[in-house]
Amino acid sequence: MSQLRPRRHHPNDNDRGEVRLDIRSDSTHSSIDFNYAKYGKKKRIKKKGRCSIYVVFIVGCFVYLIAVFTWSTSWGRGPSSKPLTSDSKSRQYYNNQSLQQNTQRQESLYKRLGQRLTTQKRHKDLTKTPQTVNLNDLTTTIASKKEYAYKHAKYDEKSADYGDLEYKLLKGGFLKNIENGGAFDPESTIDVDVTKKTLQKRGSYPQYILSDGDTLPMKQKAEDASYKDLLNYYDDDNVEVFKRANDGKTEEPRACKTAEFEKFYFPTCNNFHEIDLGRPYDDPEEMQQPRPENQLAKVRYLDHGYYRDVWVVEDNPWIWPTQYATEKNNKPKEALGVSDEKFTADLVTKAYRTMVLKTLRYAHKYKEDSFLEVQLEAIIMERMTKSSRIMDIYGHCGFAVSAELVPIEFEERVVSGEGYAEAKDVQKRNKDGPRSYNNFTAEEKLSFALEMAESIADLHGFEDGVIVHDDVQLCQWMTTSDGRLKLGDFNRATIMQWDEIKDQYCMFNNGIAFGNYRAPEEFKAVNLDEKIDVFSFCNNIYALITGLWNFYDTEDDEVVHEKLIGGDLAFVDPRWKDQSYEEGKLVELLPKCWAYDPDERISIFDAVKFLRQAVEDKPKHSN
Repeated sequence: MSQLRPRRHHPNDNDRGEVRLDIRSDSTHSSIDFNYAKYGKKKRIKKKGRCSIYVVFIVGCFVYLIAVFTWSTSWGRGPSSKPLTSDSKSRQYYNNQSLQQNTQRQESLYKRLGQRLTTQKRHKDLTKTPQTVNLNDLTTTIASKKEYAYKHAKYDEKSADYGDLEYKLLKGGFLKNIENGGAFDPESTIDVDVTKKTLQKRGSYPQYILSDGDTLPMKQKAEDASYKDLLNYYDDDNVEVFKRANDGKTEEPRACKTAEFEKFYFPTCNNFHEIDLGRPYDDPEEMQQPRPENQLAKVRYLDHGYYRDVWVVEDNPWIWPTQYATEKNNKPKEALGVSDEKFTADLVTKAYRTMVLKTLRYAHKYKEDSFLEVQLEAIIMERMTKSSRIMDIYGHCGFAVSAELVPIEFEERVVSGEGYAEAKDVQKRNKDGPRSYNNFTAEEKLSFALEMAESIADLHGFEDGVIVHDDVQLCQWMTTSDGRLKLGDFNRATIMQWDEIKDQYCMFNNGIAFGNYRAPEEFKAVNLDEKIDVFSFCNNIYALITGLWNFYDTEDDEVVHEKLIGGDLAFVDPRWKDQSYEEGKLVELLPKCWAYDPDERISIFDAVKFLRQAVEDKPKHSN
């Protein structure tokens, strides 16, 4: 280690603001200087001249006080030994009058200020109490007043604290009519001056008035109204006015009203806060250890889509003591035809005490459009609870949805592998007759086709308004433990609006579509209706028959777009018509669903009728 050189100046010379640190116990040896040039040099405060400054300051204050006192006495505002002259008397009288006026102004100001502060304080105290439910002012005894009097000896409005809620004050011109008691009904407080007026019927619109002053009492006249006139007429957030008709070309305005149930939103966030998602992120070795018996549920990560993660929330056995005793009997007796047989079999066994939880993936940030899509999915699933063909929803909060577990993937059973194949390989395989790539029997194919059609019909035929799934694919159906199909995943669904002028459903527009499983009009970006679900439904029928995707020979989506827009459909081997009665009926249904013009395409109700008739007629053909 190199030796430290001693400083050249005297050890006690510290004029440069440096601190000397000895590295040896003996201070006579070499030492290190700590240079403040690197860390900031200390400022040396000069003490010279401080006393003189203080003295000058004190003397100046004393002189100022003497001058003020002298000035005040010279103008008659203090004691004076000199006799008052006529000028000084008049000056003193004037000053006294001014002082008296100033005093009166101050007293008036203080009085008004005090009244204002008192009013503010009184108002502040009153705002703590909901003024529309001021129990002290009610002459009629109601249940809520009795309950409050029972809990408290006296109702003190000053001590009542209702947070930051603000209510309008009750005025003397109102009548209070509370008949049955209990909760306060705002509609029971009626203005005396308007009781005789005819109240407008809820949901009705005011009389339509054109810009030239003429009225339109009849609906036929409203049909001829302009776009701007309809905007003024339908001043309603639930009615959307469009410039063009359903075809998207004709300059004919539409007044499209949103279905009422689209606003039926019932989140259950408290139930979600009880679910612990932290466990799946623990150490893998710890995950193999059983959870404590006092834990309500076990959470496992299942899979993810583009926007959301999918979790499996499994109740612990002690919550289901009776069913758990016979749980092993739920285990499948044969292969299910899916990629992960062991995991799926475990889900089937525990399905009675398991649910699915979908949450927003961490890779995505909050977007209002995505939030509204998930909210709409929850609303639709809640409305469709009565249908046994739709997955049941258990709860909803934000981007999260909990639903029943339907354990078996249907797409994996229908489509073999990736679902694509070379045309020459398919021809070679079907050399002696068409052979499906899945293991379904002809009866199962017809049965599954009917179940899918019926679940879509539950949406299109919903009593409160048509629901378009807008994303019909095989993966949207799952198979229950007892072999039934259930439809889910409604985050792309659309609730169709109703045209108040034409008395028909308003078509909607999704813009340019992507993928290769949609109707031709979706790729053309024109207005759409529920018939898009019918076209995609028959894509599922094609996969059921063959075990392949409709355009199995290409994975290029743009090629598929061009074919569909040009009117080209998937190749169907004509020999499937004679393969079996059931498969022949499914092939017969394909061109009805694949009609290029949506107006010529059959409805999902016609498809259900066709398939049900095929099931009924099957015994006749069997004989």
